[in-house]
Amino acid sequence: MKLTPVPASRPRVTRWGVYYGKRYKQWRADAAELLKDSDKPPLDCSVRVECTFAIPRSKTGTLSTPVGDGDNYEKAIYDLIQSKGYLEDDRFITTAVWRKRFLPHNKQGYTLLKIYSDNEEIEI
Repeated sequence: MKLTPVPASRPRVTRWGVYYGKRYKQWRADAAELLKDSDKPPLDCSVRVECTFAIPRSKTGTLSTPVGDGDNYEKAIYDLIQSKGYLEDDRFITTAVWRKRFLPHNKQGYTLLKIYSDNEEIEI
């Protein structure tokens, strides 16, 4: 998916309701447009998920790894594939592998995603 990854934000609760951060909310909307809806019933069996998050380095950045916990990048993807009908619930993910890495500052960020059920790759 050619969209710079964004970690899932924690839901904020106020007396007016629950909301997510602007950056994450925008990422969810953009990602939902990029990822097609599943044309099969949602998986309701054990699955393995592999994700690579490639994040552009800022021009003046000195960090050795991208900011954001890997599990929060992962959660954003899980919410997305569940909302698009690929997975009944993220509780069916029994094995997960994620990587995050920097790209040169002028490159487009992206996410590589693979889902396996019974050692068969699910096309996304």
